[in-house]
Amino acid sequence: TPRGASAFPSRLAMFDDGRVLCALGGFLVLAHACYAVISYRDELKIAGDEFEGVPVRVAVECAIGAAMCAWGALGFAGEFMPIAAQPRELPPDNLEKMGDFVTFNHRGTARRRTRA
Repeated sequence: TPRGASAFPSRLAMFDDGRVLCALGGFLVLAHACYAVISYRDELKIAGDEFEGVPVRVAVECAIGAAMCAWGALGFAGEFMPIAAQPRELPPDNLEKMGDFVTFNHRGTARRRTRA
């Protein structure tokens, strides 16, 4: 076999998974929806009408494309790994009662001086 022939099928192996193809298809659907909105605005400019909103067909196309991309993105990540909680070391007893931020120069002291 030729030298490059063995590497060629491995490059296409990522397209064997349906989720990767779904993600790529979702990006294409979203790109088509962007093109549809741009052409719709151009048609409105030619007709002299104001742009009041996106057509329902384009909004549904965006929702389908986003759903396809989200479902396909799960295929890129691989299998989920379980989260293993690490036991935390407990702080010494004398550090638990100590405050992190203590200030004695606050507006309460100024109010106390004005009352007296």
